[in-house]
Amino acid sequence: MRFLISIFLVFSFSVNAQNLNQIDNNGQKQGIWKKSYENGNLRYKGQFNNDIPIGIFYYYYKSGELQLEKEFFHNGSAAATYIFYKNGNLKASGLYVNEIKDSTWNYYNRDSVLILQEVYSKGSLNGLVKTFYDEGSIYEEKNYENNILNGIWKQYFLNGQLKLQGNYLNGKREGNQMYYFPNGNVYSSGLYKNDVKIGEWQYNNEEGVKDTTIIYNE
Repeated sequence: MRFLISIFLVFSFSVNAQNLNQIDNNGQKQGIWKKSYENGNLRYKGQFNNDIPIGIFYYYYKSGELQLEKEFFHNGSAAATYIFYKNGNLKASGLYVNEIKDSTWNYYNRDSVLILQEVYSKGSLNGLVKTFYDEGSIYEEKNYENNILNGIWKQYFLNGQLKLQGNYLNGKREGNQMYYFPNGNVYSSGLYKNDVKIGEWQYNNEEGVKDTTIIYNE
């Protein structure tokens, strides 16, 4: 009886192995695919239909922990993606379209606190990028157009008070820029042109009283 069971198990394993990693006569991947590291641990697993990935693919660290999940849709052209730390906490999440980043991507520290948020369009940064302190409050906001800084730029103190406010034009600081003390009073203010300070800049003490004026030449 034990002999028959052993034969059945070996036969079942052989059949299952034969059904993995199949390529049809047209050279297209079909069915369930699995690949392993040289140490024997699973590297990834997922399913193909006519060479198109379908459903959820799982990718693993060499040490065995889950590293990445990709859930494919739109005939395999898009994938909702989740990246994990080895401790199981989420590291990043976002969307790939045609294997390039698209829409909103979120990044987290090891304690699962959001530390960075980016907006992509066809692989390029387009929109407001937010950076956060490790405890979760907002640190910085910058706007991008096709990977180039354009528009409002803000930074904040840990207490949420505005630290600076300025603007970018084609990747360079342009126009009025103001720096603040943590109590909200203005520390300094003046103009930038082509990423260079110009004209009169005023510097104040922490009480907001004018302290120094410096003239910058173009």
